[in-house]
Amino acid sequence: MELYDSPKRLEADESEFREVSCCGLEELPPPDVFDPVVAAYKKDVDRTLLIENLKLTPAQRAEKLESFMEMLMELREATKSWRTWSG
Repeated sequence: MELYDSPKRLEADESEFREVSCCGLEELPPPDVFDPVVAAYKKDVDRTLLIENLKLTPAQRAEKLESFMEMLMELREATKSWRTWSG
């Protein structure tokens, strides 16, 4: 096949393909159904943080995560040195 040749269509028997569930979406209730468990969790979720994070690009979110992980590693190191110093 040359670079500019059009791709050849592969013929397939339709019986080879089975119906695949799309992540269980057909099992979900309609969005207007009230779920007391979801309602109980919603009261503890700060949606403003979610909205602010969704405004960021994926690259910005990755940078934010990387910055957090660096801070976490520094905190762990500080904790280790404090334990050896106090202990």
